Amino acid sequence: MNRCWSNRNILFRCIAACSGTAAVCIALVSCGVPTQDFAKPLASGVIAPPALPASPSPSPSSSPTDSQSVAPSPTVTPDPVELWFAGDVGLVPVLTAVEPANSAEAVVAGLVAGPPEDEQLRTVAVDPLTGLPLISVFLDEVTESVNPGDVNIALSPEFTALPPNEQVLVLGQLVLSIAGDGLGTVAFVDQTGSPVAVPLPDGRLLDRPATVEDYSSLIA
Repeated sequence: MNRCWSNRNILFRCIAACSGTAAVCIALVSCGVPTQDFAKPLASGVIAPPALPASPSPSPSSSPTDSQSVAPSPTVTPDPVELWFAGDVGLVPVLTAVEPANSAEAVVAGLVAGPPEDEQLRTVAVDPLTGLPLISVFLDEVTESVNPGDVNIALSPEFTALPPNEQVLVLGQLVLSIAGDGLGTVAFVDQTGSPVAVPLPDGRLLDRPATVEDYSSLIA
């Protein structure tokens, strides 16, 4: 009898528990809380993904100009040419730097400037009284087209005032320097470009372009 009563109490308790659970479910539905029968994945973005460690920023690479020094530009040095200057007994060659070496203007400028200080020589390409050049390169399109292989040298009015032996020395200094360097034969003109006959070492007049052989007797 007691056992039957006990089993009945247990049954009542189960019914009451089930009734409470059902009541809770009914209350949730009546309040608008949605229910689902199976698990449903959350929408993306609801839970933020774990933050990744920041990658280290690349170190700045050195440019080629940073690691390599710029080579300095080479220094241009004038080429030495053989210029002739007056000594005690004649004309003497001296290697002199002129730029450019293949220019008659540069050769004449070197003769006017004179020999290096350590040389016991002198130039006769300048007026001994005024120091002005006695010679210059005459540039004229007509003259160069007539004699393309000649270097036309204009003689100053002061040149004609020199003694004949000094004139010969000036001419020899110029011809040996220009023609000796392979720049061509030398034709002499006045300030207007007209041809001029010049004296030779033996006293004759030269009315054609001069070569090294014409004044080779002046070599010391």
